[in-house]
Amino acid sequence: MIDGNQVEKHYASEGITTRVLTVLRNVNGSDGAITPDTLAPIDHFHGRGVIATEELAAMIQPKASDHLLDIGCGIAGPARWIASKYGCRVTGVDLTPEFCVAARELNTATGLADRVRILHGSALSLPIPENSFHHAYSHAALTNISDKLGVFREALRVLRPGGLLALSFAGAGPAGEPHYPLP
Repeated sequence: MIDGNQVEKHYASEGITTRVLTVLRNVNGSDGAITPDTLAPIDHFHGRGVIATEELAAMIQPKASDHLLDIGCGIAGPARWIASKYGCRVTGVDLTPEFCVAARELNTATGLADRVRILHGSALSLPIPENSFHHAYSHAALTNISDKLGVFREALRVLRPGGLLALSFAGAGPAGEPHYPLP
C-alpha cells in the first residue's frame, strides 16, 4: 500500500477537463452534447466503467429525494451519471485537488452543478457532518487505502441510520498484492 501523499501525487495532473473534452469532441464532433452518457466512456475511472456504475446504482436503488456520497470520486463520472439517471443529489469527495477541479468543471459542462457537489478531502477524514447521506458508494478508491476500517468508520459516521455503503475495489488475491496505485 501507499500513503495519501503518494496517491495524490500519482494522480495529480493539470488540464484534465481540457483533455477530456478534446477526446469527447474528437469522437462526437465539436457540436456533440456534453452529457453523463457521452462522457461515460471517458470519466468512469474504474474497472468495467459505466457498467459497474449501473450495477452499483442498482444495488443502492437511489430515489430522487436521496443524497448520496461518492467516496474517492475522481473526476465524478459515476456521480454525474447517477444524479442524471436517478434525479438524486450526489456529493463527491476526492483527495486529488486536480480531480476536484475537473469534476466541478465537468459538472458545470453537463448542467449538473446543482445536483453534484465536489469536496476536496480524505476518505479517512470526510469533511462532512454526521448523518448527512442516505447512501454512500466507492469505486476502486479503497484499493489504494490501507486503513479500510478507517474508511468504513467514516462512511458509517456520515450515513443516516439504515444507509447503505456499496463498494467495488481490487485487493490481494491468490496472486498476492496488486501493484499500487491501481487505476
